[in-house]
Amino acid sequence: MIVPVAKSAEFASDTGQERNAKSILLDGITKQIALFKNPSENGRRWFTIGKTETKITLRVNNQPIKIVGDETSVVVPSEHFEAAMNHYAKEIKDGKMDPALVEADAGIIARRDKLRKTREDKKKTA
Repeated sequence: MIVPVAKSAEFASDTGQERNAKSILLDGITKQIALFKNPSENGRRWFTIGKTETKITLRVNNQPIKIVGDETSVVVPSEHFEAAMNHYAKEIKDGKMDPALVEADAGIIARRDKLRKTREDKKKTA
């Protein structure tokens, strides 16, 4: 009856063990679409809305990733924001942005290792 979260079909992704740049970015895109649709909702935005256009930056670990060449931002007509975000989600799922995510994955691993070491050190001194 009682099982660990990691063995749950519904909640296994909540453990954080499988989080990588790709999954973080896909979750973030979903969140950004929701924020765009509901401007009064709280949350950090990866976009800036202008008069007719919206600037988009995709981020992992609070760092922008390269979208087009060395550019970390693109601009789309505001009415095409959701389509553009869905386009990038598909590109990410298809693996077309994997080269840009390598550095982000390295940062995630380094941060995870640093936090583990800090926790271990605190346990030793406690």
